[in-house]
Amino acid sequence: MLLEKFTPATRGAILLVSGISIFGFSDNLTLLVSNQVSVGQFHFSRSLIAMFMVFGLGKVFGLSVMPKYWKPILIRTFFMVTSMLLYFGVMPMMPIAEAGAGLFTSPIFVLIFSTIFFKEHIGWRKVFAVIIGSCGVLLVLQPGANGFTFYQIMPMMAGACYALGSIITYHYLREESSLAILMSFIVSIGLCGFVITTLLTYFPVAPDLVEQAPFLFQGWQSVDGSFWLWMFLIAALASTALSLMTRAYQLAQTSYAAIFEYAYLISVGLFSWLFWGIIPNYLSAIGILLIIFAGVMIVLAPQKPSAEQLV
Repeated sequence: MLLEKFTPATRGAILLVSGISIFGFSDNLTLLVSNQVSVGQFHFSRSLIAMFMVFGLGKVFGLSVMPKYWKPILIRTFFMVTSMLLYFGVMPMMPIAEAGAGLFTSPIFVLIFSTIFFKEHIGWRKVFAVIIGSCGVLLVLQPGANGFTFYQIMPMMAGACYALGSIITYHYLREESSLAILMSFIVSIGLCGFVITTLLTYFPVAPDLVEQAPFLFQGWQSVDGSFWLWMFLIAALASTALSLMTRAYQLAQTSYAAIFEYAYLISVGLFSWLFWGIIPNYLSAIGILLIIFAGVMIVLAPQKPSAEQLV
């Protein structure tokens, strides 16, 4: 295999950039169905299709979709699902730019948690690269300056939960089947989507909230055939992306790999321009350059792999 000639850290970086770039493409397609259903129904529908895809891949390649290490998988899944629920849950309460800026504090939390819990050595280059990358994120997303509120804590909590899930993947699930890790997340987020949408159907929120954010607060909606065609494509892309990213965090040290998730902003911006004609302003362009610079710094920073990383 072509990637086998690279070190585990380099393979992880390549897989992570590939996966997160696919997500940038897939998330742009979400706009084609977001006016038909709520976010809960979206997650349930995507998971329903993705489960069969992942199960089929397991059969074809002889990989297990049943976890061997249940405890770390359940803990990881809890943090990852919580991260997504916090992120989507805060959207009606604050501008999406601020929510996105909070979520992309994840690499900073990776450095903090890796140092505190695992006594991992974090060189100054990594710290500086994350600071530069975070400044780039702020320039790309350009959050408002309306003062600090409780709601701004929620997306940062999402970033912290995402960081913990990624760290658990590297430290405790390196020998686990990547499809088993993926399946646990898909099933869990799908079940959460089902429960949330059902509750909103039988216990609807105030009409003004539904009008303000229908993608978040609608109950079950009827859909047509085109919805399922787009969902099939979105599920296939999301499953591929999640599989690549999960494997990346099994291979590469989390504090090294996390910075490459900033590539999402480049990918989603590129496809937004190609699909929807959305062109970034000059501040966003500077931010993208800073993100690229941060990634290059991480790549060039001296790595201190453990013995198990060298095999």
